[in-house]
Amino acid sequence: MNRREFLTKSGKIACLCGIGASAPSLFTSCANPTNSELEDTSGIQLEFDLSTNEFLVLQTNGGSVITDGNDIDSKGLLLLRNNDKIKAYTRNCTHAGYQLLAFENGISICSSYHGGQFDINGVAVSDPAIGILKSYETELMDNILIVYGG
Repeated sequence: MNRREFLTKSGKIACLCGIGASAPSLFTSCANPTNSELEDTSGIQLEFDLSTNEFLVLQTNGGSVITDGNDIDSKGLLLLRNNDKIKAYTRNCTHAGYQLLAFENGISICSSYHGGQFDINGVAVSDPAIGILKSYETELMDNILIVYGG
């Protein structure tokens, strides 16, 4: 074997070995727990006044808003009015941790537009998202929504 053949073959082998060694990290990154799953927010509660402009949409069935990161969830909350209840989920996509957008027509999509979607029960309905969004207990008293950490 001459020098050129040796370099060509050894270069290909080195590339394959490098890909093989890094492949597990490519696949496990999607299986890592999200930040909201690791946070212990027990005992924390937040109040939202639904009579303010920011949250008026939650007075209508199907209305949805998102919040910024807060003491309960560093990615923020995804809120949805479903009849006489308001549901609260993490905004953290289960696939890669990107933030989710407010529900439209019963679906919340990932802000990265990689295709992940969730239904009004927080269940992934489109790959690559998997599983169920972390949800938070809520209580609605007149125009005040209370979201409980946990």
